[in-house]
Amino acid sequence: MRWSIATAISSTAKLFLHRHFPKKGTAPSLRVSGFLRFRVRAFSGASDDYREILRSELDDIDCKDAAKLFKYMAEYRPLPSIVEFNKVLTSIAKTKRYDVVINLWNYVEKSESLEISPDLYTCNILVNCFCRCSKPSFALSYLGKMMKLGIEPDAVTNSSLVNGFCRVNRVEDALYVADQMEIMGVKLDVVVYTILIDDLCKRGLVGEAREVFESMKNKGIAPNVFTFSVLITGLCNCGKLSEVFVLLRDMVSRKIKPNVVTFTALIDGYVKAGMFQKALDVHKEMIKISVDPNVFTYSSLINGYCMENRVNKAKKLLGKMRSEGCDPNVVTYCALANGFFKSNRVEEGIKVLNDMCRRGVAPNTVAYNTLIQGCFQAGRVGLALARFGEMTSSGPPPNLRSYNIVLAGLFSNKEVSKALRKFEDMQKARNDLDVITYTIVIHGMCKACMVEEAFDLYCSLGLIGLKPDDKAYTAMVSALRKNGMLAKANAVTRDFQEHGARKISLKCIS
Repeated sequence: MRWSIATAISSTAKLFLHRHFPKKGTAPSLRVSGFLRFRVRAFSGASDDYREILRSELDDIDCKDAAKLFKYMAEYRPLPSIVEFNKVLTSIAKTKRYDVVINLWNYVEKSESLEISPDLYTCNILVNCFCRCSKPSFALSYLGKMMKLGIEPDAVTNSSLVNGFCRVNRVEDALYVADQMEIMGVKLDVVVYTILIDDLCKRGLVGEAREVFESMKNKGIAPNVFTFSVLITGLCNCGKLSEVFVLLRDMVSRKIKPNVVTFTALIDGYVKAGMFQKALDVHKEMIKISVDPNVFTYSSLINGYCMENRVNKAKKLLGKMRSEGCDPNVVTYCALANGFFKSNRVEEGIKVLNDMCRRGVAPNTVAYNTLIQGCFQAGRVGLALARFGEMTSSGPPPNLRSYNIVLAGLFSNKEVSKALRKFEDMQKARNDLDVITYTIVIHGMCKACMVEEAFDLYCSLGLIGLKPDDKAYTAMVSALRKNGMLAKANAVTRDFQEHGARKISLKCIS
């Protein structure tokens, strides 16, 4: 049985390698980093020097010294045990220098004078490091190598591989690997299932995540608090709050106490659904059972207060979280600043973002977008454009939303010519304009009495592969009817009713 499992897993590795390394005989190799070509530093000379470091100094050792220690140990006679080598490799992996771990072991394998045989722990370190370097196919190749050495993978190997493929957006391959490993006798555990469920939820594939969740329960594998939390987060992000209660009842029946991730997902879900009072009730419940809120919990609550136009309450909560030792992040500050901007308290919003920078929280694209949008809402067009200029010259790079905010802001402040020039620049410089961009322009043109131009632009959407949404349709039909262009309005309506947002085949009516 052992041999059949080894053969099967090795075959699986070959199948994946064939996809990514089509040339026969090509094996993945990594060049040894330059710093490994060092002279071994002088130790004090005592025979147990390296053992003393392993016992007392390994937690504080930096990557470069750990690599030197590994090389010293490799030249020491008699050779240290593989357990001791594993300790050094683990310490390097903890510094997230996964490439150094791989290069060190590559050095061992290429050296003719070294006879260091890996064990399962070594192999799991290497498989994980390949996956952390976004090279899961290399990890699968190493799986075949370890099988040839007679080392069978375990649940840790499996979870590393599954996580590796999920990290590079290959969830189908991750599911396939998990399925094949199970067929080959490596039992899936709650860690593997949680990784799969989490990745599926992050991609919006909540239905598939539920299927995996039910499958694990049917196989007698009990979900833990992390499994429930990632699935509840996925459901909340998709607005499926009714399904969340089923999971919560399941948690209670299993006597699993929700953690901060579970509560935060619920709070955020209620905030986004406009059910802020329920979000506050959940917050009270988590405090009641001694689950401390984190920065994400506070950020969701601050956003909720701002959505309810209770900005002063949001500001107080920011002070409270600081007093409790929870440092706000850029999302927290942006939520509060956005609340001030929407309440036409622009100066206070700007002050929040300035305070963020003063406290060492670097502004990102989202922070700039929040500031620019707030300035436009307050009619501060010059300031908004100046901040946008900072982004394009020295700040974080603007994204499409940044450009859309500028377009909408210019139109809403009746700077139509500037908006149209910006739109022309965007068409020349960017190839990612979406239906939101065109809807902003169509709506802006209609409000500026440029209905014929807006109609031509609306008709052109199909030619560039875009589909009109409800907002574009509503703006266009309303403007056409208001200006007495009933034939065109009726044509737009018929076309939208027939094709909806799937396809636009409307021909311009002369």
